Amino acid sequence: MLKNLPVHQVTLGMYVVDIPGHSIMAIRQQGYIRTPEMLALLRKQGVKSVLIDTSRSQTGASTPTPSQPAAASKPAQAKASLKEELPRARKLYNRARQLQQRMMHDVKLGKQLELEPVEQMADQFIDSVFRNSSALNCLRLIKDKDDYLLEHSIGVAILMTLFARQLGYSGSVLHKICVGSLLHDIGKVMIPVEILNKPGKLTDEEFAIMRSHAAHSRDIIKSTPGISPISLDVAAMHHEKLDGTGYPEGLQGDSITTYGRMIAICDIYDAITADRIYHKGAPPTVALKRLLEMTPHQLDRELVQEFIQCIGVYPAGTMVELSSGLLAVVQESNEGKPLKPIVKAVYNPNSRTHIMATLLDLSSPHCKEQIVRAVNPRDHRLELDNYL
Repeated sequence: MLKNLPVHQVTLGMYVVDIPGHSIMAIRQQGYIRTPEMLALLRKQGVKSVLIDTSRSQTGASTPTPSQPAAASKPAQAKASLKEELPRARKLYNRARQLQQRMMHDVKLGKQLELEPVEQMADQFIDSVFRNSSALNCLRLIKDKDDYLLEHSIGVAILMTLFARQLGYSGSVLHKICVGSLLHDIGKVMIPVEILNKPGKLTDEEFAIMRSHAAHSRDIIKSTPGISPISLDVAAMHHEKLDGTGYPEGLQGDSITTYGRMIAICDIYDAITADRIYHKGAPPTVALKRLLEMTPHQLDRELVQEFIQCIGVYPAGTMVELSSGLLAVVQESNEGKPLKPIVKAVYNPNSRTHIMATLLDLSSPHCKEQIVRAVNPRDHRLELDNYL
């Protein structure tokens, strides 16, 4: 429902549809009020009132605002370098794989999901992301195409944790988002293996069976004691689209919560960039282009733009070709300069030789190198894991 509010009544978490009388401003006309600074900017620009969409606002008890802390806040995580965090992240990633295997095995046997191990894993994911936002995301890129089922859920959970943090979510809300992400594909254990792993195109009948995994996930998670509505939304809505062409419910527009809109983006991005039995993973640039093509009819345009800001054009762990011809691995992004991250040059494809690892800040005025394109390490018979 649309409601015109005087600016002094606007609070964090509200969704602004329009700012009457201010067609040209130094702020966006639509979006969530995420921070006190955004509220202050409205007042500074002389805004008297704003048009709010109450159905999308997140100020109620059922959908806490991003800035709302957990009931029992944990101490802030000390920052860590990529080199420091990678070994911890690697152990965490392997434990997450083991947890996914165990959960799928139990569900297949008809056992009820145990929520406590998932909640502990979610906390550890969040801790790692707050220590260093790049470490887990680097490991997300190192996937075994034969283990896509296991690693996709982990990859989406990593992306969702990063994305939610970018949007300002914290505390218990961030925790519930991560829990739902880790569980979102649990329903795939109910799909016959020959359909899950079919190397060719699915028939219409097979595709209908494959699509049913989303309903299975929803039903399995809904019956899990202690699950939160936020976690359920995340898992149940990961294939819903704004124009109603998604599944399992065919939800449209405002019927899809912000959490559902977020995971749809993360799920598609991870699927496009992953190597699979029948599909070679595409570079991040291709995946981002596809996401933009799906807006505004299927995906939320504002959230896709936020996701691109979060992940970057060349995410940490991406192998890129530099203007000199050398191959390098992206270490971290430079804020406000998405095309000029910090990279580590590692390989000369012309001589097919490794070089002394050299750290380059492409945003530096003294650096002459530029990124030409993202590359798949395996096209050069290289394994990304060797360079992390």
